[in-house]
Amino acid sequence: MVSKRAGQIVDQYEIVEQIWQGSTSGVYLAKAATHNAEFGPYVAVKFLNTKRSRLNNSSHIRQFKKQALITMELDHPNIVKVYKLFQNPEDIGIFMEYVPGKSMRQWSMEKVFSLEEVLKIFRAMLSALDHLETHRIVHKDIKPENIIISADLQQIKLTDFGYAIKKTFFYRDRFPYAGTERYMAPERRTGIATYKSDIYSVGRITEEFLNKCNCEIPGYVIAILKNCIDPDPGSRYEHASLAYKDLEFLTEYHRKKHAIRHPG
Repeated sequence: MVSKRAGQIVDQYEIVEQIWQGSTSGVYLAKAATHNAEFGPYVAVKFLNTKRSRLNNSSHIRQFKKQALITMELDHPNIVKVYKLFQNPEDIGIFMEYVPGKSMRQWSMEKVFSLEEVLKIFRAMLSALDHLETHRIVHKDIKPENIIISADLQQIKLTDFGYAIKKTFFYRDRFPYAGTERYMAPERRTGIATYKSDIYSVGRITEEFLNKCNCEIPGYVIAILKNCIDPDPGSRYEHASLAYKDLEFLTEYHRKKHAIRHPG
C-alpha cells in the first residue's frame, strides 16, 4: 500500500509501506536503518492519526498511550509483541513485532480454513486469553481482523489492543461500548467487559469459520463452543484455560480412540 510516510525515519527505522489503515490509526512496515537497530531488521509501527482535529488532546491519545503501556508487559507467542511507545512534535506511535502474514479475515477471502486449521487458531486464541487473564487484561475487540496469521499457520497472533482495559482497583473504561457488535457478548451492550466476554468473542469467531469449512464438526468441539458462547455469562467457561484444557484433552482422546479403531 503506497504511503506518504515511505522513507520517513523514526528512531532507527525507515518506513517502507503501509500495512493497514483504520479510522484512528495506521500500521506501517519499517526496516532497520542501522546495523544495530534495537528491535531487529523489521518492525511494525502504529501511528495514531493526530492530524484529525477530533483526536487532538482527546481521550484517544490517552487510550493510545494506555494501550502501549498495557501491551508492553505481555510476552506470549500468540500475542503481537509491543516494544516501545514514542512521541515527537509530529507523531505518537508504538513499535511492534512485525508478523509476515495477513489477518484471519484477509485469508478467508482467499481460502477456506480446514477443520484442523480453525481448531489450531481456536487453541492459539484461548492460550492468548489465558495470558491476558494472568495480567488482568480484557481485549474487548477480538475479531478476525485482529488475528494475524502467517501463510504456514506457524504464527497466529492477537493484535490491536486499542480498546483494552486492565482490571485494577482504579481502572476506568473510557470506551465501555467499543468493539465489534458481530462478535460482542450480550453483556457488552450494557457496558460490561470481562474475561468471559473475550471468551465469547473467540467462540463466535471459531463457530463462524467452522461453519464455513463445510466439514463434519466433532461433537466435543460443539460442546466446548456452547460453553464459550452461551448468552448467559454464568454458563460460560470461567477461564479460557479451562476451554483450552478441554480442547486439548478431548482432541487427544478422540485421536487415540480413532487410532485404536483403525490401526494403521
